[in-house]
Amino acid sequence: MDTLEWLLFLCIYFKVTQIAELSWTADVPNEVKGLLGSCVVIPCSYNYPDPQGKAKSFTGIWMTTEGDRVIYHPTQSKIVKQYQSRTKLLGDASKNCSLMIEKLQQDDRGPFYFRIEIEGYNRASYRKNKVSISVMDEPNPIDFSVQEEVKEGQTVSAFCSVSHSCPTYPPDFHWSHPGVQHFQAQKLQNGQWNSTSTLTFCSNRTDHNKSLQCSVTYHEGKHQETSKTIKVKYAPVNVKVEYQSDVNEGETAHLKCSSDANPVSSYEWHSETGALLNKGQTYTILIVSRHSVEAVYCTAVNEEGQVRSSTVKLNVLYAPDIRTSSKCSSDWGVLKCECIVESRPPSMVHFVLGDRLQNSSVETNGSVTTGTLQTDFGSFKFVHCLANNTLGNENLTLSLLVNDNMQKIFIVSGTVVILLIILIATGVGVVNKRKENYEDVHSNDICSNDHVYGNVRTKRRVPLKTNV
Repeated sequence: MDTLEWLLFLCIYFKVTQIAELSWTADVPNEVKGLLGSCVVIPCSYNYPDPQGKAKSFTGIWMTTEGDRVIYHPTQSKIVKQYQSRTKLLGDASKNCSLMIEKLQQDDRGPFYFRIEIEGYNRASYRKNKVSISVMDEPNPIDFSVQEEVKEGQTVSAFCSVSHSCPTYPPDFHWSHPGVQHFQAQKLQNGQWNSTSTLTFCSNRTDHNKSLQCSVTYHEGKHQETSKTIKVKYAPVNVKVEYQSDVNEGETAHLKCSSDANPVSSYEWHSETGALLNKGQTYTILIVSRHSVEAVYCTAVNEEGQVRSSTVKLNVLYAPDIRTSSKCSSDWGVLKCECIVESRPPSMVHFVLGDRLQNSSVETNGSVTTGTLQTDFGSFKFVHCLANNTLGNENLTLSLLVNDNMQKIFIVSGTVVILLIILIATGVGVVNKRKENYEDVHSNDICSNDHVYGNVRTKRRVPLKTNV
């Protein structure tokens, strides 16, 4: 193309452009969608020949193609009753003729066209540029997206978006989960808009298997919602041992480990020292013994981590067992007996001395109960200790041992007895000697004086007998 042809092309282009700018044109979509009961905005722009300063004011009017009924006019009285207070011109002198219709009804289908009246210049109706409204009973479906499987502590972003035709009053979004929300609007074709709400939050195990819901409320009250279930992976928590703490000796005990985890945990059982006892959710002790039962704990394990429970120990119940260290002793005539009983639950301890139940004191320390008896020694050789609880009873006969002090009593007592025997024996000897002397003297008297002293001796014997 040479220079002359290029200049000719530019002249034609600018001429056509100038003619287009000076023509009466309007740009509207053929159809827009609107939600029943909500609002709809018909996007519109228009053009007219440049009046070169002659235009003073602009009056935009919307009308129906059938019957030329006015659905919008700056003067409300000129609007047909059906549209009064429901229509509004959003444009101004900048050639924007967009119209909003509120509380959309089924009869608001059109077609409609725009008319411009320019005071002091001209007026024009854009009948060829007509638009219809497709009234929808229900909103467009919600577009909802979110990562449905996450790990605890991971950031989750959820997107909820809808298309609509009312940018003046965009939909209101509500989320069932707290977090940071962000709103964004985007213009589409044919009068449609897209509104998107983004929710961002940090995932937690409490979100697992919970429904994340997005609710949308449109202008004038239409409502819809949708949801998705979130799966959160997390290490075991709330690890605990379920068991019956009290178990009779000789019976079987069952312990079960439980936890809250995703994925589900596997379980291990350990002794208090850390030795592995068993694998699996349950741990069974076939024959429970007070001497062999030890403290245990379980560990819950999954791919996210492992956590152990607190340590537990069975409370083994058994009948009374009186220890052989139980004994009696005496001190200066006072008897003291101690009966030591091991049992769970603690036992009641009694003492029987002879055929009578004795008052005693009882002290309990853990599984050991100690009964103490303190009384006068008496002449008894045995004390019976009786112990009983809800699982059974036992008795033990305690011998009365004599200690050093009692032996001293016996020695002293024996010495006194011996002395008394000696004294008595000595006394008897003296009496007998005097008796012999007396009989010898009076024997001679009798031989020599037989007829004078016979009755006196008999009487004199009386003092002798009295002395003895």
